[in-house]
Amino acid sequence: MNTHLLKTGRSKQCLARGSSLMAVFWMIAVLGMITFAAVKLLKADTSNARLFRDRMFAKRYAEMGLEIGRHPRMELYDPLLAGSGENGGSYQVNITTEEARFNINTLLLASDRAIIKRIFTSWGLKPDYTASLIDALKDWVDADSNVSLNGAEKRNYEKQGLKDVPFNRPFKDLDEMLLVRGMEGISDARPDWREWFTVHGDGRIDVNEARSEFVAVLANVPMERLQQFDRFRAGPDGGRRTMDDGKIGSAVQLAQMLGVFQPKIVQELQQWVQFNGPIKRIESIGRFNELSRKIVLVTQNNQTLWRGEVPQ
Repeated sequence: MNTHLLKTGRSKQCLARGSSLMAVFWMIAVLGMITFAAVKLLKADTSNARLFRDRMFAKRYAEMGLEIGRHPRMELYDPLLAGSGENGGSYQVNITTEEARFNINTLLLASDRAIIKRIFTSWGLKPDYTASLIDALKDWVDADSNVSLNGAEKRNYEKQGLKDVPFNRPFKDLDEMLLVRGMEGISDARPDWREWFTVHGDGRIDVNEARSEFVAVLANVPMERLQQFDRFRAGPDGGRRTMDDGKIGSAVQLAQMLGVFQPKIVQELQQWVQFNGPIKRIESIGRFNELSRKIVLVTQNNQTLWRGEVPQ
């Protein structure tokens, strides 16, 4: 009897010890999971903190470059337009004119919208899509409520659940263009579409600052015709934005350089080009580690027309 009780007691003790051991193992496993989660969380917090720091420093460098670039005596080729800091950050500033872009409002409100059609065609957009998009953009900026052939006015947007659009006034900001029917696919087809347009200026293109492909679209010539034009603008040293850059002075000179002799095209160039736009555009890119941020300032006569951070 006593032997049976002794064995029973030992069995219970062993069972209790086994249960305690299992509980210990379970607690160790739980503590291990908690520790692992804490380490992952700490790592994520550290990564987020590093990302926030890098973004902050990149923006500071962009702002530093912007302040240097906005000095009224700063030249396009000044070495101060590029610089770096002791912590590895840097900035790069580009000074140009806002008129180096196409004024979207002027193009849409012109009696002949051939230029904007050529822009979209050069992007590879299909003719039907181009026609619909141009009409929708035109309906957005004109003052009436008459629907163009392939356009969109208030009732067309209401069918999509949108109210109080279009604004029936010129665009005040390029991002407003994204509200227009058909613009939702532009960012995929042409990610740099914002680089082509502006809402400032009188609509004439500064051909001394515009990208070569803009000039090709404007004059309706293939890019091969731009070789002499590019060499002339680059000057003897072959590099842009240096002291020896060549400057176009007239529409006739531009036409001759592009091999254009048709009076109608020369007349169109005289209407659409200028050679020293008065609106300054300062673009400053700040970099820190792997991150970069770009800030743009558009100014005229020391008055800020627009300032903001833009995607790259």
